[in-house]
Amino acid sequence: MKKKSTGNYLPLSSLTLIICASVILNFLAACKSTDLKVKADLLPHMLKPVAFMTINPPKNLAAVWPEMMNRIENRLRELPTLGRITGIKEQNEIFQNDPKLRSEFRTYLSTLTFTGISDKELAWKLEKELESQYFLLLDFSSFPCTKECSSNEQWVIRLKLIEAHSGDLIFRVRKQHQLAEDEKSAEAYIELAGKLTTEVVDEFASGFIVPWHRWRYEHLQPASVRIARSEFGI
Repeated sequence: MKKKSTGNYLPLSSLTLIICASVILNFLAACKSTDLKVKADLLPHMLKPVAFMTINPPKNLAAVWPEMMNRIENRLRELPTLGRITGIKEQNEIFQNDPKLRSEFRTYLSTLTFTGISDKELAWKLEKELESQYFLLLDFSSFPCTKECSSNEQWVIRLKLIEAHSGDLIFRVRKQHQLAEDEKSAEAYIELAGKLTTEVVDEFASGFIVPWHRWRYEHLQPASVRIARSEFGI
């Protein structure tokens, strides 16, 4: 007489549930992802003057973009690790009196957005005129998906902190999202854009800090050259 197998096999219904859950998780991961790129030592870049910049948004967000950017600016001004913020309104006032500078600013943004490279000559001029050692660029792009994408539209939102004079990328948050059908209605589209943009800024806020081991190293320095933590407001 054969003995019944006593192996630890999952019932078919449980196995099906696990497979379905795995598929859903993989789908969600494919639809939405976030990654960071950070300089090893952020201490030299703390509390420096920053010019907040942005490119033209997707056309479906054009009407609400100024309000969204105003909220983002207010959030950035609350961060204890950033210095003085030169906002979009202040920049426009400067450019209003200098059309050539405005044109150069647009050229700089286009070059930076499409190539990822900071044009140093333009950057140096903007650094001087905007009185900002760093540029914080919010790039919100919308474009069709690839063949592997389950949606016909995806967003890539990047927030980049760039040292103006060197052109070095100091900190970058990149969020990618494939839009589901129920996210494409006008109201849902705008709400989601605000939510994801806020998430990108929150990622920046939580990551743009000095790690504890960097402070430990600093505290081991002689008092004459040591940087006091209080000087950075953190």
